Amino acid sequence: MLWIRRDLEAEQVPIPSPDLTAAIVRFPDRDVLVVSVYVEGRNEQALEAAMGQLYTAIVEFRNGSGRRTDVILVGDFNRHDTLWGGDEVTGRRQGEAGPIIELIGEHGLHSLLPRGTKTWEGPGGRASTVDLVLASTELADEMTSCGIHPTEHGSDHRAIRTEFDTTPPGRTPSDRLLFKNAPWLEIKERVRTKLEALPCGGTVQAQTDRLMSVVLDAINDLVPRAKPSPYAKRWWTTDLTRLRRMYTYWRNQARACRRRGRETADLEQKAREAAKEYHDAIRRQKKAHWDSLLEDGANI
Repeated sequence: MLWIRRDLEAEQVPIPSPDLTAAIVRFPDRDVLVVSVYVEGRNEQALEAAMGQLYTAIVEFRNGSGRRTDVILVGDFNRHDTLWGGDEVTGRRQGEAGPIIELIGEHGLHSLLPRGTKTWEGPGGRASTVDLVLASTELADEMTSCGIHPTEHGSDHRAIRTEFDTTPPGRTPSDRLLFKNAPWLEIKERVRTKLEALPCGGTVQAQTDRLMSVVLDAINDLVPRAKPSPYAKRWWTTDLTRLRRMYTYWRNQARACRRRGRETADLEQKAREAAKEYHDAIRRQKKAHWDSLLEDGANI
C-alpha cells in the first residue's frame, strides 16, 4: 500500500502482483518511481518473481520518460545479507538474497538504512534486518536521514522514516470552518437582512443562486476558522497521546530486558496490556468521531 499527498501528481503503475504496489510521482524536475514491496519468506519462487517484476517496472519507467528518473523501493524483503544486516548475519543465511543483490547492481541502487539497523523484532529478543529502503544513485545522494521512526504502533516491524533534500511543490492547507462554534443566530440575521434587500422575482434557479450566495457569504464572514495543520487528525486527542507514550515506555522497558537476556513476565504483560489499551482507544475514538459527524445536523 502507498499513501501519497493528494496535492502531488501521481500515477499508479500496474504490476501483476498483490505484493507490489507502485506509483510514479511527478515533480517539476523529475519523475520518481516508488514501489512498496513484500516478498514472502522462504519462498524462492516468490523472490524470483518479485525481482523480475521490479526489474521490468524500472526498465519501462526509465525508458518511458525523457526527464530525470529516480527509483525508490521500500518494504519487507524478508531476506538476510551482510550488505544491510551487518556482520551478525549467519553464514547459513548469507546468499539467500542473491536476486535482490543482482537487482541492486543492475539498476545502481543503494541501501539507505545504516548497515545493521534492526527493523524486525520477534519473540525471545530475536531481531534482524529484513525491511529495506533502496534508492537510485542521484536520489541516494540527496538523502538527509534514514532510520527507525521513534513512534511505535505495536507491530513487530518498525516504521522507517527517510528524508531527502528535495523541494516538492509547496502545500497550502485549506481553511477548515469550525461550524460547532458558529454564531448561528447572527448568521440567520445576516441572511435575513441581505435577502430583504434583494429582488424576489426571476426564475427558481435565479432565486436559488441569490439565496446560496447570501448564505455562503454569511458563513465565510462569520464562522471561525481552525488553525491550519496539514497533518492534523481531527479525531486525535491528548488522551491518545498519553496512551501512546505509556505503551512506548512499557514496550521499551520489556525490550531492554530481553536484550540483556532477562525476560520479565510482568513487564511483557504490561507492554501487551498497554498496546491493547492504546489500539482499542484509537478504534473507539475514530468511531465516536465519525458517529458524531454523522449525527450533527448542523454539519454541512
